[in-house]
Amino acid sequence: MPGNHSADTALIDAQETDIVIPIMGVTGAGKSSVGSALSSCTSDIESVVVEGQTNNWRRIGGHRIVIVDTPGFDDTYITDSEILRRIARWLEESYRKKTILGGVIYLHNISHNRFTGTARRNLEIFKHLCGESALDKVVLVTSHWGTAPDQNFDKREEELKKRYWNTMMDGGARVERLVAGEERVSAWEIVHSILEGVETRAIQQIKPEGLQIQRELVNQRKLLPQTHAARELRAQLEQMIEAQTQMKALEGDATAGNAEAMAQLEEQEAKVKQMPQQIENLKVPFPMRLVQWMKLVVGRWISVG
Repeated sequence: MPGNHSADTALIDAQETDIVIPIMGVTGAGKSSVGSALSSCTSDIESVVVEGQTNNWRRIGGHRIVIVDTPGFDDTYITDSEILRRIARWLEESYRKKTILGGVIYLHNISHNRFTGTARRNLEIFKHLCGESALDKVVLVTSHWGTAPDQNFDKREEELKKRYWNTMMDGGARVERLVAGEERVSAWEIVHSILEGVETRAIQQIKPEGLQIQRELVNQRKLLPQTHAARELRAQLEQMIEAQTQMKALEGDATAGNAEAMAQLEEQEAKVKQMPQQIENLKVPFPMRLVQWMKLVVGRWISVG
Protein backbone atom coordinates (compact mmCIF):
# COMPACT_ATOMS: atom_id res chain seq x y z
CA MET A 1 0.00 0.00 0.00
CA PRO A 2 1.29 3.50 -0.75
CA GLY A 3 2.09 5.79 2.13
CA ASN A 4 3.03 9.47 2.38
CA HIS A 5 6.09 10.58 4.30
CA SER A 6 7.88 13.79 5.08
CA ALA A 7 11.46 13.96 3.79
CA ASP A 8 13.03 12.91 7.12
CA THR A 9 10.59 10.04 7.73
CA ALA A 10 10.94 8.76 4.18
CA LEU A 11 14.72 8.66 4.48
CA ILE A 12 14.53 6.64 7.68
CA ASP A 13 12.23 4.16 5.95
CA ALA A 14 14.22 4.02 2.71
CA GLN A 15 15.71 0.67 1.74
CA GLU A 16 18.75 -0.15 -0.34
CA THR A 17 16.65 -1.63 -3.13
CA ASP A 18 14.14 1.24 -3.34
CA ILE A 19 13.84 2.85 -6.78
CA VAL A 20 13.73 6.64 -6.33
CA ILE A 21 12.01 8.93 -8.87
CA PRO A 22 12.22 12.67 -8.02
CA ILE A 23 9.74 15.09 -9.63
CA MET A 24 11.05 18.63 -10.27
CA GLY A 25 9.99 21.75 -12.16
CA VAL A 26 8.62 25.27 -11.83
CA THR A 27 5.88 25.92 -9.28
CA GLY A 28 2.52 25.44 -10.99
CA ALA A 29 3.84 22.96 -13.56
CA GLY A 30 1.73 20.20 -12.02
CA LYS A 31 4.20 18.32 -9.79
CA SER A 32 1.64 17.87 -7.04
CA SER A 33 -1.01 16.73 -9.53
CA VAL A 34 1.39 14.09 -10.83
CA GLY A 35 2.12 13.07 -7.26
CA SER A 36 -1.61 12.92 -6.63
CA ALA A 37 -2.03 10.70 -9.68
CA LEU A 38 0.57 8.44 -8.07
CA SER A 39 -1.27 8.37 -4.73
CA SER A 40 0.52 11.35 -3.18
CA CYS A 41 -0.32 14.99 -2.50
CA THR A 42 2.61 17.17 -1.41
CA SER A 43 3.42 20.82 -0.73
CA ASP A 44 7.07 20.41 0.34
CA ILE A 45 9.76 17.79 -0.21
CA GLU A 46 7.72 14.71 0.54
CA SER A 47 7.57 11.23 -0.83
CA VAL A 48 5.18 8.37 -1.39
CA VAL A 49 6.26 4.74 -1.22
CA VAL A 50 4.49 2.50 -3.71
CA GLU A 51 4.61 -1.29 -3.61
CA GLY A 52 3.49 -3.91 -6.10
CA GLN A 53 4.34 -1.99 -9.28
CA THR A 54 7.55 -3.87 -10.14
CA ASN A 55 6.28 -7.44 -9.95
CA ASN A 56 6.18 -7.88 -13.75
CA TRP A 57 9.96 -7.39 -14.08
CA ARG A 58 12.46 -10.18 -13.56
CA ARG A 59 15.42 -8.26 -12.11
CA ILE A 60 13.68 -5.51 -10.18
CA GLY A 61 10.60 -7.49 -9.15
CA GLY A 62 9.56 -6.74 -5.58
CA HIS A 63 11.41 -3.41 -5.37
CA ARG A 64 9.49 -0.51 -3.89
CA ILE A 65 9.11 2.80 -5.76
CA VAL A 66 9.69 6.11 -3.95
CA ILE A 67 8.12 9.10 -5.75
CA VAL A 68 9.62 12.35 -4.43
CA ASP A 69 7.89 15.71 -4.95
CA THR A 70 10.06 18.84 -4.71
CA PRO A 71 9.25 22.59 -4.68
CA GLY A 72 10.34 24.82 -7.57
CA PHE A 73 13.04 27.48 -7.24
CA ASP A 74 10.47 30.28 -7.24
CA ASP A 75 8.50 29.62 -4.08
CA THR A 76 6.82 32.67 -2.54
CA TYR A 77 7.59 31.67 1.05
CA ILE A 78 10.88 29.75 0.84
CA THR A 79 14.15 31.17 -0.50
CA ASP A 80 15.85 29.47 -3.43
CA SER A 81 18.94 28.73 -1.34
CA GLU A 82 16.78 26.95 1.27
CA ILE A 83 14.98 24.96 -1.43
CA LEU A 84 18.33 23.85 -2.85
CA ARG A 85 19.52 22.88 0.63
CA ARG A 86 16.42 20.74 1.22
CA ILE A 87 16.59 19.02 -2.17
CA ALA A 88 20.33 18.42 -1.84
CA ARG A 89 19.95 16.96 1.66
CA TRP A 90 17.23 14.55 0.55
CA LEU A 91 19.19 13.43 -2.50
CA GLU A 92 22.41 13.10 -0.50
CA GLU A 93 20.87 10.96 2.22
CA SER A 94 19.00 8.74 -0.22
CA TYR A 95 22.27 8.23 -2.13
CA ARG A 96 24.09 7.31 1.09
CA LYS A 97 21.40 4.69 1.74
CA LYS A 98 22.26 3.22 -1.67
CA THR A 99 18.78 3.56 -3.12
CA ILE A 100 18.51 3.17 -6.90
CA LEU A 101 17.96 6.32 -8.96
CA GLY A 102 15.28 5.22 -11.42
CA GLY A 103 14.89 8.51 -13.25
CA VAL A 104 14.02 12.17 -12.82
CA ILE A 105 10.78 13.74 -14.07
CA TYR A 106 10.98 17.44 -14.96
CA LEU A 107 7.56 19.04 -15.45
CA HIS A 108 6.78 22.08 -17.62
CA ASN A 109 3.38 23.76 -17.98
CA ILE A 110 2.72 23.75 -21.75
CA SER A 111 -0.05 26.35 -21.36
CA HIS A 112 2.50 29.06 -20.53
CA ASN A 113 2.78 31.04 -23.76
CA ARG A 114 6.42 31.97 -23.24
CA PHE A 115 9.51 30.51 -21.64
CA THR A 116 9.91 32.88 -18.69
CA GLY A 117 13.06 33.85 -16.84
CA THR A 118 11.84 31.76 -13.90
CA ALA A 119 11.44 28.71 -16.13
CA ARG A 120 14.92 29.29 -17.58
CA ARG A 121 16.51 29.62 -14.14
CA ASN A 122 14.78 26.47 -12.88
CA LEU A 123 15.94 24.52 -15.90
CA GLU A 124 19.57 25.66 -15.54
CA ILE A 125 19.71 24.65 -11.88
CA PHE A 126 18.04 21.35 -12.75
CA LYS A 127 20.70 20.64 -15.38
CA HIS A 128 23.45 21.31 -12.84
CA LEU A 129 21.72 19.06 -10.30
CA CYS A 130 21.62 16.19 -12.78
CA GLY A 131 24.89 16.53 -14.68
CA GLU A 132 25.51 15.30 -18.22
CA SER A 133 26.08 11.66 -17.31
CA ALA A 134 22.57 11.34 -15.81
CA LEU A 135 20.64 12.93 -18.69
CA ASP A 136 19.60 9.52 -20.02
CA LYS A 137 17.51 9.14 -16.84
CA VAL A 138 15.70 12.48 -17.36
CA VAL A 139 12.12 12.62 -18.65
CA LEU A 140 10.93 16.11 -19.70
CA VAL A 141 7.17 16.05 -19.24
CA THR A 142 4.72 18.70 -20.46
CA SER A 143 1.49 19.20 -18.48
CA HIS A 144 -1.82 21.12 -18.77
CA TRP A 145 -2.60 19.93 -22.29
CA GLY A 146 -6.11 20.83 -23.41
CA THR A 147 -6.50 23.76 -21.00
CA ALA A 148 -6.64 26.30 -23.87
CA PRO A 149 -8.14 24.71 -27.03
CA ASP A 150 -7.41 27.83 -29.10
CA GLN A 151 -3.66 27.58 -28.45
CA ASN A 152 -1.23 25.57 -30.61
CA PHE A 153 0.47 23.51 -27.89
CA ASP A 154 2.14 21.21 -30.45
CA LYS A 155 4.04 24.17 -31.86
CA ARG A 156 4.99 25.27 -28.34
CA GLU A 157 6.31 21.77 -27.56
CA GLU A 158 8.46 21.83 -30.71
CA GLU A 159 9.89 25.18 -29.62
CA LEU A 160 10.81 23.71 -26.23
CA LYS A 161 12.56 20.80 -27.94
CA LYS A 162 14.52 22.96 -30.38
CA ARG A 163 15.40 26.00 -28.26
CA TYR A 164 15.50 24.96 -24.60
CA TRP A 165 15.67 21.18 -24.24
CA ASN A 166 17.81 20.32 -27.25
CA THR A 167 21.11 19.89 -25.38
CA MET A 168 19.47 17.68 -22.75
CA MET A 169 17.81 15.60 -25.46
CA ASP A 170 21.18 15.24 -27.19
CA GLY A 171 22.45 13.83 -23.88
CA GLY A 172 19.71 11.20 -23.74
CA ALA A 173 16.73 12.97 -22.11
CA ARG A 174 13.34 12.21 -23.64
CA VAL A 175 10.07 14.14 -23.87
CA GLU A 176 6.64 12.87 -22.78
CA ARG A 177 3.17 14.35 -22.21
CA LEU A 178 0.58 14.22 -19.46
CA VAL A 179 -2.46 13.68 -21.68
CA ALA A 180 -5.42 15.93 -20.81
CA GLY A 181 -8.10 13.99 -18.95
CA GLU A 182 -5.80 10.96 -18.63
CA GLU A 183 -3.16 12.37 -16.28
CA ARG A 184 -3.17 9.36 -13.95
CA VAL A 185 -2.74 6.88 -16.81
CA SER A 186 -0.06 9.05 -18.44
CA ALA A 187 1.82 9.44 -15.16
CA TRP A 188 1.96 5.69 -14.58
CA GLU A 189 3.01 5.06 -18.18
CA ILE A 190 5.94 7.43 -17.64
CA VAL A 191 6.86 5.70 -14.37
CA HIS A 192 6.67 2.27 -16.00
CA SER A 193 8.93 3.46 -18.84
CA ILE A 194 11.44 4.57 -16.19
CA LEU A 195 11.21 1.17 -14.51
CA GLU A 196 11.81 -0.48 -17.89
CA GLY A 197 15.08 1.45 -18.07
CA VAL A 198 16.06 0.30 -14.57
CA GLU A 199 15.32 -3.31 -15.56
CA THR A 200 17.41 -2.98 -18.74
CA ARG A 201 20.37 -1.53 -16.84
CA ALA A 202 20.08 -4.34 -14.28
CA ILE A 203 20.11 -7.00 -17.03
CA GLN A 204 23.12 -5.33 -18.66
CA GLN A 205 24.76 -5.13 -15.22
CA ILE A 206 25.30 -1.39 -15.55
CA LYS A 207 26.34 0.02 -12.18
CA PRO A 208 23.72 2.47 -10.82
CA GLU A 209 24.92 6.08 -10.98
CA GLY A 210 23.43 9.00 -9.09
CA LEU A 211 22.89 12.60 -10.04
CA GLN A 212 25.82 14.99 -10.26
CA ILE A 213 24.96 16.69 -6.94
CA GLN A 214 24.78 13.30 -5.20
CA ARG A 215 28.22 12.32 -6.46
CA GLU A 216 29.62 15.73 -5.50
CA LEU A 217 28.29 15.62 -1.94
CA VAL A 218 29.03 11.94 -1.22
CA ASN A 219 31.79 10.65 -3.50
CA GLN A 220 33.73 13.92 -3.85
CA ARG A 221 32.88 15.11 -0.31
CA LYS A 222 32.07 18.62 -1.44
CA LEU A 223 30.14 21.08 0.68
CA LEU A 224 26.84 22.21 -0.82
CA PRO A 225 28.13 25.70 -1.81
CA GLN A 226 30.91 24.00 -3.82
CA THR A 227 28.51 22.03 -6.03
CA HIS A 228 27.67 22.99 -9.61
CA ALA A 229 24.02 23.61 -8.70
CA ALA A 230 24.87 25.97 -5.83
CA ARG A 231 27.37 27.90 -7.94
CA GLU A 232 24.75 28.28 -10.68
CA LEU A 233 22.15 29.52 -8.20
CA ARG A 234 24.65 31.96 -6.66
CA ALA A 235 25.46 33.36 -10.11
CA GLN A 236 21.76 33.78 -10.86
CA LEU A 237 21.14 35.63 -7.60
CA GLU A 238 24.05 37.98 -8.25
CA GLN A 239 22.69 38.76 -11.71
CA MET A 240 19.23 39.42 -10.31
CA ILE A 241 20.61 41.91 -7.79
CA GLU A 242 22.28 43.83 -10.60
CA ALA A 243 19.17 43.78 -12.81
CA GLN A 244 16.58 45.91 -11.03
CA THR A 245 15.17 47.73 -14.04
CA GLN A 246 11.88 45.89 -13.63
CA MET A 247 11.51 47.28 -10.15
CA LYS A 248 12.09 50.81 -11.40
CA ALA A 249 9.34 50.37 -13.99
CA LEU A 250 7.00 49.08 -11.29
CA GLU A 251 7.83 52.07 -9.10
CA GLY A 252 6.35 54.41 -11.69
CA ASP A 253 3.11 52.43 -11.92
CA ALA A 254 2.92 52.08 -8.15
CA THR A 255 3.36 55.81 -7.69
CA ALA A 256 0.46 56.35 -10.11
CA GLY A 257 -1.76 54.35 -7.78
CA ASN A 258 -1.76 50.95 -9.53
CA ALA A 259 -2.55 48.53 -6.69
CA GLU A 260 -1.34 45.43 -8.60
CA ALA A 261 1.96 47.15 -9.46
CA MET A 262 2.34 48.17 -5.80
CA ALA A 263 1.87 44.55 -4.66
CA GLN A 264 4.36 43.27 -7.27
CA LEU A 265 6.85 45.95 -6.26
CA GLU A 266 6.63 44.99 -2.59
CA GLU A 267 7.12 41.31 -3.46
CA GLN A 268 10.17 42.09 -5.64
CA GLU A 269 11.67 44.35 -2.96
CA ALA A 270 11.27 41.60 -0.37
CA LYS A 271 13.03 39.11 -2.65
CA VAL A 272 15.88 41.53 -3.39
CA LYS A 273 16.40 42.10 0.33
CA GLN A 274 16.77 38.33 0.82
CA MET A 275 19.26 37.83 -2.02
CA PRO A 276 22.46 39.03 -0.29
CA GLN A 277 21.82 36.61 2.58
CA GLN A 278 21.04 33.81 0.10
CA ILE A 279 24.35 34.49 -1.65
CA GLU A 280 26.16 34.32 1.69
CA ASN A 281 24.40 31.03 2.45
CA LEU A 282 25.80 29.64 -0.81
CA LYS A 283 29.39 30.53 0.09
CA VAL A 284 31.68 28.27 2.12
CA PRO A 285 32.76 30.01 5.34
CA PHE A 286 36.53 29.94 5.96
CA PRO A 287 36.30 27.71 9.08
CA MET A 288 34.38 25.09 7.08
CA ARG A 289 36.93 25.28 4.25
CA LEU A 290 39.73 24.81 6.80
CA VAL A 291 38.05 21.79 8.40
CA GLN A 292 37.41 20.25 5.00
CA TRP A 293 41.06 20.76 3.99
CA MET A 294 42.32 19.22 7.26
CA LYS A 295 40.09 16.15 6.75
CA LEU A 296 41.51 15.66 3.27
CA VAL A 297 45.11 16.04 4.52
CA VAL A 298 44.59 13.64 7.44
CA GLY A 299 42.83 11.14 5.16
CA ARG A 300 45.73 11.18 2.70
CA TRP A 301 48.28 10.88 5.53
CA ILE A 302 46.49 7.86 6.98
CA SER A 303 46.26 6.18 3.57
CA VAL A 304 49.99 6.75 2.95
CA GLY A 305 50.90 5.56 6.45
